[in-house]
Amino acid sequence: MTYVIALSNQKGGVGKTTNNVMFAITVASVFKKKVLHIDMDLQANSTFMLGLTFNRSEWPASITRCLEDRDLSEGIVHLTDNLDAIAGDKDFRNWSTWLADHVKGVHKRTFYFKELLDKIKDQYDYVFIDTPPATDIKVDNIMVATNYVIVVQETKRFAFEGSKDLTSTYLQTLYNDFHDEIDIQVAGVLLVLLDRSHPVEQKIVDKTTEYFGQQYIFDQIIKNHQRLENYGEYGVQFDDWHDNRMFSIFSDLFCELKERIHLFETTGDIPEDYQYSAQYMHGNRLTKLGKELDPHGLD
Repeated sequence: MTYVIALSNQKGGVGKTTNNVMFAITVASVFKKKVLHIDMDLQANSTFMLGLTFNRSEWPASITRCLEDRDLSEGIVHLTDNLDAIAGDKDFRNWSTWLADHVKGVHKRTFYFKELLDKIKDQYDYVFIDTPPATDIKVDNIMVATNYVIVVQETKRFAFEGSKDLTSTYLQTLYNDFHDEIDIQVAGVLLVLLDRSHPVEQKIVDKTTEYFGQQYIFDQIIKNHQRLENYGEYGVQFDDWHDNRMFSIFSDLFCELKERIHLFETTGDIPEDYQYSAQYMHGNRLTKLGKELDPHGLD
C-alpha cells in the first residue's frame, strides 16, 4: 500500500517545508523506501531545498503544468535510487482559477488531483506533499488524496489556533461533505521551533497537549537547530555528527509515524497510553542505531 502523507497547518512559516524535505530524504535514504515528494506550496521552497541538496536547477515540468496537462508523470524527477520529486512553482497560486475555468462540478474539481495521483502512486511506498497554508480548493485537492496528515505546529499561539482550525473545522467539513470517499486521519501534531527557555512557548506546548491529548503529540519536538536552518540555505548534508543527529531525529519520527499508522489500521485510533520508545536518540544522546546511520545518496 502507498501512504500519502501531507504536512500541513493553516498558518505559514511553521517549519512545514524543512520537515517535509527531511521526512522524504530520511525515508528514502535511511529506510530505503520508494518516496515521491510533491511540492504544492505556493513558495516552492522545498523544490529549492531539494535542488540545492541534489544539485539540480532545472525541472522538466512543475506541478502546475502537470495538473493542467493532466499527467503527473511528466514532472517526475529521479533524485536518487529511492527518491523522486515533482517541482513546485509560484504559478500554483493561480491554479484555483484554472480549475474553475476548466473543470465543471464541485466534486470533479475537488478530486481532480487525486485522480491523477492514483495513476502513479503505486510506484511508491510513501508520497509526501508540501501543502500551502490555506483552506481553499487547492488544499481540498491535496487532502482528499491524503491518508495521514501530520500537523506541523510552531510553538506560537497563532500556529496553535491554526492546528485547531485545521483539525476541528476544516478536516471535519471535508469529511462531512465526502465521508464515504475519503480516508483521512490526523497522525499527530509535530511541534517545532521550541525554545524551552521561553515560558510562553512552553505554555503553548502544554495547551496543545491538553487540547489534542498526549497520545496525539509526536514524541520528538523539533528544536530551532542551526543545522536545519543551514539545510534551507545550502541543502541537506551528511558530513558530521550534527547531521547524524538530524537524521536520527527524523528516523525516530518516521518510526513513530509507522507505529501510529499501524495503530490506526489495527485499532482505529491512538490509545491514550501510547508512548513511542526512541530507537535512534534517547534524550540528546545518539543510540547505537543513531551512531551507525549512513544515509545513501547524499554523498
